[in-house]
This record gives sequence, C-alpha cells and structure tokens, in this order.
Amino acid sequence: MKKGMIAAFIVVAGCLLATSNALAAWTQAKGHSYNQLTLSTYQTVEKFTTLSYSPAGVLVDLNTTVHRIETEEFRQTQLSYYGEYGLTDKITVLITVLTSFAWSWVRSNDNIRYAGDAGPSGVSDVVLGVRHKLFDNIAGTGILSSLQLDVKIPEAYDYSNPATYQSLGDGQYDATIKLKFGRGFSWGYSVLDLDYVYRFENDQLKPATFTPSDQFKFTLSGGYSATSWLSIRGQFSWLDSLGNADVSPELLALFYPTGGLASSGDIVVIKDALGLEQDLMSAGVDLAFSVKPGMQIVLSFNRDLAGFGDLESKNAALGTTYKIALAYSH
Repeated sequence: MKKGMIAAFIVVAGCLLATSNALAAWTQAKGHSYNQLTLSTYQTVEKFTTLSYSPAGVLVDLNTTVHRIETEEFRQTQLSYYGEYGLTDKITVLITVLTSFAWSWVRSNDNIRYAGDAGPSGVSDVVLGVRHKLFDNIAGTGILSSLQLDVKIPEAYDYSNPATYQSLGDGQYDATIKLKFGRGFSWGYSVLDLDYVYRFENDQLKPATFTPSDQFKFTLSGGYSATSWLSIRGQFSWLDSLGNADVSPELLALFYPTGGLASSGDIVVIKDALGLEQDLMSAGVDLAFSVKPGMQIVLSFNRDLAGFGDLESKNAALGTTYKIALAYSH
C-alpha cells in the first residue's frame, strides 16, 4: 500500500493564513483592490492515522486510536497570487486558489518510487469567489458580517491515476459557503469564519471515481498593531470531515489490481491513500511589515497540530508551512 501517495489537496487543507484583514470579513470599497503574491513551502514526514500496520507493513486494524506514523517525505512549493476587487461597497470579487493562481512544484519520495519522477509542476486549483457584506453593526456590537461563496476549479492540470502518480490537486470541484464575522479595534481586529465545503465527485478517470467527504471549517484569526510598521497576526483553525466519502469499485481496483483487501480496501483508500475524510487542527502566526503606504511584506509560519478531546486531528498529514508574501492595496 502506498501510504505516502497523498493528493496535493491534503497538503494545503490547513495551510492558508489570513495575512491581512483584506482576506477577512471586510469587503473592498468600490474600485479598490487588494493583491498578494506569495512564495510558500510545505513539508511533511508524518501523519495522524487511525489505521494500524505491523512492522512488515501489513494492515492489522482499521480503527485504532489516533497515532502518528512516519511517511515518505512530501514537499510542495508554490508561487501564488491572491486578489480582491470591490465591484460595489458591499460586493467584492475574489480570485484565489487554495493558493491562488498558483504555480506549484511538488516533490514526493513515493512519486519517485512509483512513477519515476519527483513530482509535477504547473498551475494548481483555481478558486473564484464573491463576498457580500450583510451587516455593518450587528445589534450595536460593532461586529460586521459578510457571506462569501467560493468555487474551486480543477481544470488547469491533468489528473492521473492516484495509486501511482501525484497530481497537482484532487481533480474535483468544491463549492464553499462562508459566513464571516469581523470586528475592528483601536489595536487591531478579530475575525471568525464558519465554512461549509460541498465536495463534488471526481469522475476524471471514470468509471474509477471518488467523492471526498464534505467539510466544516472553523477559523478564528486576528491582528495586533504592535507599531506603526509592524502587525502581529495569528490564526487557529479546525477542519472537520462529515464522513460521507465514497469510492467506486473501479477506483479500488487501481490500488488493488489483484483484489487484495477486498473487504476493507475502501476504508484504507478513504482514510489513508487519498485522505478523503480528514480532521485537522492547525495554528499559525504572521509578521506584517509596512514598507510604504499600501504595501506590506508578510512572513508566515503555520503548523498542523495533534488537537485535543473531540477536536483531534486524524487521517491527515502533519506538516509545517513557511511563507513570504508581498501585499499591495489601493
């Protein structure tokens, strides 16, 4: 079983940091824009899993307590663009990508072993969105709210056999509805995001198809203006899969061409090989340096966490992300 052959979407699931309130609950004023160019790198050599294997690599239990295991190294580097533009004072158009218009370089030791190359490069998933302001001041609390809809489009790259090849994304469409709340203070701001992600079926290798689990995501973020030239920002997020993932018999046959694990192969592929039902906690911090009016350089660090209690990371990679971004607004 190729335990490290995990699709690129797992890598970026918990890595985005809100590097400005422009990426938060506020809409852009009419004719104003926000632009960000980001270079990021992600690396993982471990994962959280509920499957248990013997030292010889034989599956012995499908539902153990969550534990860490070592995996083959996976590294992803991305150059991405994110943009917002205010159509009206209440409506903002967004162009992004789980990284935005990203050019990705992926290196997977498993891909070297099974496909004969380090991994693909090119444009990954593109996400188009729109944000609409709902309220400026909810019940006199000073809290602003907005509603955002994003659609992830996987048409910029080829999706190949996931049993032997690392693609640039998961190859299927997502639709995300976000309810966002934000409040500004004299010292900074805070934001609460509540997301629901509806994940469509991947039928690019039809009849070998799969459908990832729908997801709920909770994100709390904020920023503190330490000086006139430095802002410190942080984020905490929880991604919860709803457990409705599905894989076709033909998809299982790609992983088990000789019919092995016929009675449990779907669970292994869902939880391990493709990571279709992840739960993941992550946290991060940004340092934003103002270099001139409207322009910032942002340094970011994000780390996946084990979680606690019912909010426990499982069937997901444990990784670290570093970013440097140049942001410009006008």
